[in-house]
Amino acid sequence: MTVRVLVADDHPVYRAGLAGVLAEAGDLELAGQAADGDTALAMALDLRPDVVLMDLHMPGLTGVEATRRLAAEAPDVRVLVLTMFDDDESVLAAMTAGARGYLVKGAAGTASSARSGRSRRGRRCSAPTWPPASSAC
Repeated sequence: MTVRVLVADDHPVYRAGLAGVLAEAGDLELAGQAADGDTALAMALDLRPDVVLMDLHMPGLTGVEATRRLAAEAPDVRVLVLTMFDDDESVLAAMTAGARGYLVKGAAGTASSARSGRSRRGRRCSAPTWPPASSAC
């Protein structure tokens, strides 16, 4: 089963690198890329990917607010938030907004987390370090 993934991050090099990793994975399909929260929300509502990898801190609509709106308007689209820091306040805000999990940027295995599909089945996923414990993602 192919998992369709939308990548939303305002850092073009990180976004392109992550998109490249996802494109090389046989069971993942890059559904699209967004550089800000407003575009991420619009694309997710239009494209209905299985998973959105959403940066928390983007210009315009923040990743947290985009996640909140997406969870309300398209609860079937799962969000995994991307963050530079494993800080409790940002992660808690994202999880409260409806994110299914979070990944710390720089941790290997982002594609594996999207591929696992556990977030697609409604389970929470967190991977502040890699590799995660077997129950994390």
